[in-house]
Amino acid sequence: MTRRVTISVPDDVAEQLDALPARQVSAYVTEALRRRRTSDDMRTALRAAGHGDFPYDPIGAAQRLAAHQVSPEARETAIARAAELLGRPADELRAELDRRSAA
Repeated sequence: MTRRVTISVPDDVAEQLDALPARQVSAYVTEALRRRRTSDDMRTALRAAGHGDFPYDPIGAAQRLAAHQVSPEARETAIARAAELLGRPADELRAELDRRSAA
């Protein structure tokens, strides 16, 4: 089932939507909202695991991890929850996070 919804967006967002083929706007917005919901759920899981909220900062995150500001137990709990939310194996997600923090 689908439902028509009318929204107002800032000009810069409207320009992005205008650049999409007309029949793809709904799918694009739907995907964006679902990704945001997953992201919000992951942030909630990370806070529950003892992580603070930090702005997107991969270098700072790697530095905090290297400084042991995140306990290994809290990291594993967060990885397990994030993997569950993403429907991915925890080992795969852990390896990806390790690769990103090394970059």
